Amino acid sequence: MADLEQHMGDPTPMVPGLAPAPRDDFGPRPDGTHAYRGSGHRGAPVDRNHGAVDRVPPPRTPESLAQRLTGYAWDAAWETVRALPGRPVFGMAGVGADLARRVADDTMIRRNLSRVVPADQLDTAVEGAYASYARYYAEAFRADVMDPAWLDDRTTTSGFEHLDGVLEQGRGAIILLAHHGSWDVAARWAESHGYHLACVAEVLRPRRVFHKFVTMRERLGLEIVPLRRGDDLTGRLATVLEQNHLAGLLSDRDLSGKAPLVELFGEPARIPAGPALLNRRTGAPIVPITMLHRPGTRYHLQVLPPLETEGADLREAVQVTARGIEDLIRLAPEQWHAFQPIFEADRPTPAAREGTS
Repeated sequence: MADLEQHMGDPTPMVPGLAPAPRDDFGPRPDGTHAYRGSGHRGAPVDRNHGAVDRVPPPRTPESLAQRLTGYAWDAAWETVRALPGRPVFGMAGVGADLARRVADDTMIRRNLSRVVPADQLDTAVEGAYASYARYYAEAFRADVMDPAWLDDRTTTSGFEHLDGVLEQGRGAIILLAHHGSWDVAARWAESHGYHLACVAEVLRPRRVFHKFVTMRERLGLEIVPLRRGDDLTGRLATVLEQNHLAGLLSDRDLSGKAPLVELFGEPARIPAGPALLNRRTGAPIVPITMLHRPGTRYHLQVLPPLETEGADLREAVQVTARGIEDLIRLAPEQWHAFQPIFEADRPTPAAREGTS
């Protein structure tokens, strides 16, 4: 791994030789490379507000034996993946994906992807989704120990003129994400290039797994904002945006059942209103971004143009968000990890939900 050093005023390790964010000389270079701006206001230290685990109160009820055993199983898999060299890990992920595809119920991933790809491409897309999901976990478990120089050499990028142009306005950027590609690797790349990101994380059980993911992501440099009922998430994210950083929101899956109903790939779906609400509160533009898997453990980080939400009411702005999600997924439908109900036609009815509560 590359040696790391501390930047003045920034407690997170950064790669030696990279200029602290933000830079004055960003943009295309004569040799065809690109200098990345980074986020923040010039001269301002980065407040990463680490320690999210300590800010979440313990659960009101003890975890069940099954939850505890699940947590230990995740822990064992996590540490095994981190201990092995990269090539065997990705080989194991490929074998695991193939096994899961053969034995798991693939009804939901097939239904979701059938809205995106033609029927004659559906089998290939489903197979690719299992492979991409397994690769995502193999990478996520190791993201904080990835050598940023190695990652930089294996990553191509496109569209950073959109993100850097937004950051020049000084209001930050709301990063629209989907469960697509490899967002933890994207965070590793971003933080090592001077872009600081705050992300929301649902507080889940087993807490052991939640704590593990939060700690790993904070080691990347991210700020994690825990998602709990009644919390004012937009308040903290608005502060991050005021500091001209990035607020990342995974927005292709509604966890509440109460999100606005809009169209996604031509069908009704509930899309979280978080990006639209944050945009209305702060004026920060919404910028769709995804980190695509490429063969041979290579990557492509794609930034799309900011979404146009000016003058839109909340539901219209959420519909614009849904179109942004569509644009991300269409870049590589087989990398959409849509293994849960997304569309309203596939969600349980209220009576069914009450019966399983």
